[in-house]
Amino acid sequence: MYVNLYPHKELKKTRQLLLWTGILLLCGGLTALAGELIAREEIRWIWAVGALVVSAIGSLGFAVGAGHLQLKDAYFSMTPERIAYRLTLYGTEHTIYWDTIDSIQATAHTLVFDLKDSRQVIMRLGHIQSRETANHVSVSIQLAAIQQQVEVNKVPVSAQGVRQ
Repeated sequence: MYVNLYPHKELKKTRQLLLWTGILLLCGGLTALAGELIAREEIRWIWAVGALVVSAIGSLGFAVGAGHLQLKDAYFSMTPERIAYRLTLYGTEHTIYWDTIDSIQATAHTLVFDLKDSRQVIMRLGHIQSRETANHVSVSIQLAAIQQQVEVNKVPVSAQGVRQ
């Protein structure tokens, strides 16, 4: 199962927003920097550095919005061997293998994977744009966990079986 968490339409809106915000910040920062360096007799270095930082942030936004810096895909993928996901465009990619999961605690906003090596991996469902998609991902993981014989919400594996 593969779900693109950031559809093309939403990605286009985000890029447009970053492009125009970047242009605004870049122009404003360069104007402030020019004002500091040209119009004033005595340069206020802290203000000049601040204007330079605003210009750099604007340049970064412009580069992302114009497509010069590529955004990563936000996705969720699940196979019988593993769960892989990246919930935000610049977030880290997580891969969790089913055989390393001890139990899962599911709430309305998070999925907490308790791993066999006593670590926890938290999947924040609020990072997923669509509430319906987040619910679909959560339910799919819970159903797959039952199939994989993983404890879900402290319900023992023996009590989770589907009777045929």
